[in-house]
Amino acid sequence: MRRTDIVTVVGLAGSITAAATAAPGIFDLHGAFGSQDALAVQDAEQPTASDGSHYLLSDNNVFGDDTVWYTGFLTGMRATTNIAKRFADPVGHPYFFESPFIETSLRPIYLWHDFPTSSQISGGQANVWATQVRIALTDRLALIATKDGWTELNAGILERSSGWNDFTVGAKYAFIVDEAEEFVLTGGMRWEWHNGNRDVLQGGDSGDNELSPFISFAKAFGRWNLIGTVNGRLPMDHNDANFILNWDLHLDCEIAPETLPGLHPLIELHALHYLSNADRLPLSVGGLDYGNIGSSDVAGSSVFWGELGFRWKLTPNVSWGVAYGFPISNPSNDVFNQRVTTDFIFSF
Repeated sequence: MRRTDIVTVVGLAGSITAAATAAPGIFDLHGAFGSQDALAVQDAEQPTASDGSHYLLSDNNVFGDDTVWYTGFLTGMRATTNIAKRFADPVGHPYFFESPFIETSLRPIYLWHDFPTSSQISGGQANVWATQVRIALTDRLALIATKDGWTELNAGILERSSGWNDFTVGAKYAFIVDEAEEFVLTGGMRWEWHNGNRDVLQGGDSGDNELSPFISFAKAFGRWNLIGTVNGRLPMDHNDANFILNWDLHLDCEIAPETLPGLHPLIELHALHYLSNADRLPLSVGGLDYGNIGSSDVAGSSVFWGELGFRWKLTPNVSWGVAYGFPISNPSNDVFNQRVTTDFIFSF
């Protein structure tokens, strides 16, 4: 579907309004008095990396584009490219699904997780409140804090408890930023400090005992945007926690930029593979993405789940995401029955 752009041509005798077809290129418009303008007209239905997104409330960036100290500091990737504008950040699997974009942002998250009654944990729910922080040091490098917050846990085999989550910090670097191909590739490393409350399945015997290297990418295909990541979880003490590999895929599209500007419906697929056993708990289910509980009978098992939802870009500085998660593998094999995740991203 095409949108007609209105091009205003100012002549010597006043203003003349002419309608031009929306197609990329340069149009020479001649007024009745011989005035001439050369204007580049972009196709709003097929945004490019340099003119990526629409917004529901306002397209004004309240922080502006001025350099802060040096190029890329706090402004991140948008100081040198607009490639990230067309994409919508992932919503599901928030602790480990890291986007490849370099930005400064604050992301409060609420997560409701429902445990299957048929699993070893015997049902119940968890409510999690957390906030992620990202700080761009350059247009390619950012510091990240992706796990913290507070959990209320009501699981069938455990007493009802609440407490602090583990704390995770790290960094990521964008190795490839190809604006012409609309492709970004980023690598990074996280360190999880197991300082949380063991009553809510956080903490660990070995303290600061998990490193998490990851690679993430983003690629545009016409109006469709694909984001993915592969993530390893490497405990420093193999007896205390399990070695885990997980991966994620996210697909979004701005379906109606004229009537619902900024709305990106999305679908996500997540998978987690347990690679080793530990001896902390005699269970055949693990902690999924919430914790690494060191189960003794999980090696070789996997968990797959999907998410349906949206991210709505309200302004260049604020977006709202919601996703409903559902199991693809047998929920009785682990701890995933259903999940709702919602967040706001406040970007610099």
